[in-house]
Amino acid sequence: MPTLPELLATSDVVSLHLPLTPETRGLIGRAGLALMRPGAILLNTARGGIVDEQALADALRDPAHPLAVAAVDTLEHEHAAFASPLHGLPNALLTPHIAGMTRGAMATAALRCADHMAALLAGRPDGIPVATA
Repeated sequence: MPTLPELLATSDVVSLHLPLTPETRGLIGRAGLALMRPGAILLNTARGGIVDEQALADALRDPAHPLAVAAVDTLEHEHAAFASPLHGLPNALLTPHIAGMTRGAMATAALRCADHMAALLAGRPDGIPVATA
């Protein structure tokens, strides 16, 4: 799709995968949500702040709004004093920023870590991400 509005207006499912930057903060707000197709699904496993949570909650509460459901794995304020306008909505699935924490993902990460450590200890640092600062 050449533009975000065209993507939102023609997609049954929109899954967000981008970093939170000044340009992406609030990228999906009231105007974008209003463009979505009837029955559309919004998934945010990227970063909190990309989606305006209040606008999303308002859309999900409105039976006339085209958005059907949202699944959000990352919220703007992730801390012990959890407060989100999405909490308690029956058509909002909220998870605590753990979408990538499957058994397979964790096993792969552990094996990569062990492989990287073994390579570094053997003096083969090529291709291993190493912090320099």
